[in-house]
Amino acid sequence: MSTRKRIHSSNFLTNLELLCSSRASVSAICREIGINRQQFERYLKGQAVPSAHNLRRICIHFAVSEAQLLGDPTKLRRLFDERPAAGGRHPLGDALRPHPGELAILRNYIGAYHYFFMTPSWIGQVQCGFIDIREEEGVVRSRYVGRARDSNVDKPLRSRFEGHVVFRGDRIFIIEYARGVIDSFGQTILYAVHQHQSNYLTGMTFGIGWHPHRGPFASQVIIKRIHGATPIRQAIEQCGIYESNSRALDPIVRNFFRHQEKPFVIDG
Repeated sequence: MSTRKRIHSSNFLTNLELLCSSRASVSAICREIGINRQQFERYLKGQAVPSAHNLRRICIHFAVSEAQLLGDPTKLRRLFDERPAAGGRHPLGDALRPHPGELAILRNYIGAYHYFFMTPSWIGQVQCGFIDIREEEGVVRSRYVGRARDSNVDKPLRSRFEGHVVFRGDRIFIIEYARGVIDSFGQTILYAVHQHQSNYLTGMTFGIGWHPHRGPFASQVIIKRIHGATPIRQAIEQCGIYESNSRALDPIVRNFFRHQEKPFVIDG
């Protein structure tokens, strides 16, 4: 039986509308799947049904099976309503639950990166940290490692954050938590780009300074993908504090901070 004969138009339309409702725009969906916008609009209006090839692409993008996409809409809605929350049944946990198609998009950004921002602890300098973005049991998580050396302190200062990565409104959000003598939270918001452009991502980071005062701050941030052949230990050893015009910085990173003198800091 052909694909067109198997598709129940009412079920397909309702399910496709449900899947699209979690995304910022139809244009973004079409761009990420690789389907012509006008053709996709015809699917949404019931004027056409997808070919077998396009049906598979839609299913892969939204992480559903063909049977789910073509089946009873109440079952598909129940599937998303009952997906386990990342942080338990709690408002924040519910907010972090995967949205349809989210995992397929975030997989483009899985990998290790160097993470650069203007630090409030050493004004006018750039801090480089290490962040690893990975998939675990259907969700995307992050691990950040920071290290720096202060001339007033005998040993290096280290920080470690564990985070959760979600995709909302064409932006990548990293919500992080550090457990230590004083617990801390941080957040990074990055612009999403096409997969072939994901070697560099830019955005904003919000957190708490290390010293001399633990004040809230915000800084523009750029992250650079680390080549797969680079050992993690070596990548972490490259982390630290750099002058914003240091030739040791990647030229793109150096140019990114060219006109930034310091982060925005709120004094207590």
